[in-house]
Amino acid sequence: MTNGLIILFGLTMLYLSTTSRLLAHVRTLAVQGLLLFLICAMDFSHHPWYIIAFLTVETLLVKAILIPMFLTKVVKKTHSNRDTDANIAHFYCLLISSVILFAGFMLSVIEIPSLSMINPICFGIALATIIISLWLITIKHKILSNVIEFITMENGIFLLSLSVAKEMPILVNIGVLLDVFIAIYILGLFVSQINKELGDMEVAHLSDLKDSV
Repeated sequence: MTNGLIILFGLTMLYLSTTSRLLAHVRTLAVQGLLLFLICAMDFSHHPWYIIAFLTVETLLVKAILIPMFLTKVVKKTHSNRDTDANIAHFYCLLISSVILFAGFMLSVIEIPSLSMINPICFGIALATIIISLWLITIKHKILSNVIEFITMENGIFLLSLSVAKEMPILVNIGVLLDVFIAIYILGLFVSQINKELGDMEVAHLSDLKDSV
């Protein structure tokens, strides 16, 4: 069951690579947060109550509810409905993302003695998620798209932390959560200000700010 949820998490990255609708991206973040909660919940019986409470807040409340709600407001406020100017067509985005995800899945079935303590499917999908997120950041033009892909990369890092050991590394999770909070708050204000000053959300227009300094 857990492996099925992890694979489903990886498949959400394929959906992200094929759609240009930013609200669909935000909803996918909510789905990823819910999947991360369910993945953690499968192992709750092996952990004390304070770790269960923290992971519930981090995944279900923050990743699945609060962050998507905040980004939905930013999308509606800036009227940035689509990111249609990616450097690569959606078909090739899907193809490349599928190759990366398949490579992550193949990595999970290869037996490596030095990685015997790592959950292989969790490690492979998490690594593929991080790589796909970084790649999507480089080809997307909208600033808000880059913010969303940054969060998916953080979700991949969270999933990677779950694969490292049976004890969920709470310090790593706290660090990731703080990074997400700071990044979302600062980038949300940044996106709103850019939209107010330039009337557009293209990454290329950031050079205008540099020239005006």
